[in-house]
Amino acid sequence: MATSLQTRPAVSDGPDSPAPLLDLGARLTARQPGDRRFGAPIHAWYPVRAALARNASRTRLHGEWIDLPARVALDAVQTTTCGGWRLINRFGLVWACPAGSATPPDLPSPPESPLVLIAYSEAPARADYDQAVLGLLDPAHVPMIHNAWWWRSQARRTKTKSYSPSPFGFTAVAADAFASTPAYDLVSEDRKVSIEFRLPSIRLERVTARGFELINLTTVTPQAEGDVMIRNLILCSVAALRFGSPLLSAWGRTFLRQDVAILERLEGRSPHLPLVFAGDPDRPSAFYFASKAALLRAQRDETPYRNPVEAESLQWVT
Repeated sequence: MATSLQTRPAVSDGPDSPAPLLDLGARLTARQPGDRRFGAPIHAWYPVRAALARNASRTRLHGEWIDLPARVALDAVQTTTCGGWRLINRFGLVWACPAGSATPPDLPSPPESPLVLIAYSEAPARADYDQAVLGLLDPAHVPMIHNAWWWRSQARRTKTKSYSPSPFGFTAVAADAFASTPAYDLVSEDRKVSIEFRLPSIRLERVTARGFELINLTTVTPQAEGDVMIRNLILCSVAALRFGSPLLSAWGRTFLRQDVAILERLEGRSPHLPLVFAGDPDRPSAFYFASKAALLRAQRDETPYRNPVEAESLQWVT
């Protein structure tokens, strides 16, 4: 059930510049006219804070300021009375979306069984939004950027993944479960690993085995033009792992800093260069741009979203 909460007005240029409530939708829509191929979709849910925060805070989304209350109810949409935002608490994060007529993509469903938060990290980056999102999809991203002895070996091997359409995106399932990171060898040999990408910028990895479940969630939030926040959290069914949260979160920050270093090296290159895709490894990137274009058309025309992704098996060496 939706509820309302009292916040201060959103602002457009700084903390001392109040913005008219009724202009929020017009201002945001004006930044993304028509069928823009590049940039962050406006009418979509983005995480803006960890849900465990105890104090009211202020953050930015699409260049607009949002005043967040100290507490957001779990899985209940709350609408701010000032600022024109909807908020929801899910997966240990507070998500925000502009209130308006366009229908945003649904968030993934929360886990059926209770899971504990065992790691949380975030890192700001001065980077193009789409470049940051492609880092969630590119098969070469992990082996080329995230090198750690405890995460994966240096050996390259052929991987085959089956891709299929899923709500507002696509899901990949490894044909060889043992091609996943050696860190997962600690789980069991009967584990199953799936990776879902859901618009606008949600990568949801699920690892399940007998009596075990783990969710690894990574997101990209467009704070302002050229500024993004990358967040990662891990939820697990093994409650004892919460005692390792400081160490796991530190490792997560190390990973995100590696992402930021690469993104900031790419900063300044035009995001509007022609798109060139090369074979199977670039198919997930092509899926992303096709899915986003379909979402923008559906929102513009007020029609149901039609997923352009078709099932196929992809193979590469990493």
